[in-house]
Amino acid sequence: MRSLGLVITFALAACGSAPVEQDKTPLDPVMTEALEGQLMVDPDLSQQNMRNLAIVPGGPIDPALPLPDPKS
Repeated sequence: MRSLGLVITFALAACGSAPVEQDKTPLDPVMTEALEGQLMVDPDLSQQNMRNLAIVPGGPIDPALPLPDPKS
């Protein structure tokens, strides 16, 4: 019974069609450029990242939320 299952499996595998070759032209050139294109970096924004600084530079710090009132 197992040999019959193997024979049927190999027979079905042999019935497959030849692999379809795809042309190299992209279907959506805008999406391809967005995924594979070079990233652009704004130098002004890249200087604002202070995550790995050992000290906080002088000057005003602009918090996202207002600081809590120490009197309350």
